[in-house]
Amino acid sequence: MRNLLVLFAMLFYSFACFSQDTEWITVKSIEKGYRIDFPGEAKDNSQDVQTEKGTVIMHTYQLQPVNSDNLIYMTSFTEYPESFFSDGLDTLEKQTKVLNNSVNGAVTNTKGTLVSDEKILFNGFNGRKVKISINPGGESYIITMKIVLTDFKLYLVQTIALKGKEDNLDGSHFFDSFELISVKQ
Repeated sequence: MRNLLVLFAMLFYSFACFSQDTEWITVKSIEKGYRIDFPGEAKDNSQDVQTEKGTVIMHTYQLQPVNSDNLIYMTSFTEYPESFFSDGLDTLEKQTKVLNNSVNGAVTNTKGTLVSDEKILFNGFNGRKVKISINPGGESYIITMKIVLTDFKLYLVQTIALKGKEDNLDGSHFFDSFELISVKQ
């Protein structure tokens, strides 16, 4: 009986240790028009990105947590000048072209292989959910991305995980917490 109680106490302790929640921190940017939860404090960064039509600013939040199936959590936001799209973005065909270029650019820039590409509708806006396989240094990783285009704004939410660990609860929480917020001017 004593052994059974000791075993029960050890199991209870183990479950208590593993069931402790990660402290999720909400990043909310009124200026960029979104909110999302990170499993820790994300670093804010901005950088100029050269495109064939000119320079744009890409705003990012990134977190590289310890002890997570996801090695990187990242969001980015880029607002493009209307002049980049002389014909506008008022049709599905034009929006699809921008989203295709985003997916192809991600695959090319990471020297990866497109594993899946699903068209999505997010809050009434067109987007994509993609997975890209990369193999730097012989290790296999999966980049999971959600890309959403709203007018001339492009939102990207992504995680990077070891292949086989990319579908996990923390990643689901991260992607599910992403929200576009509207702000009255």
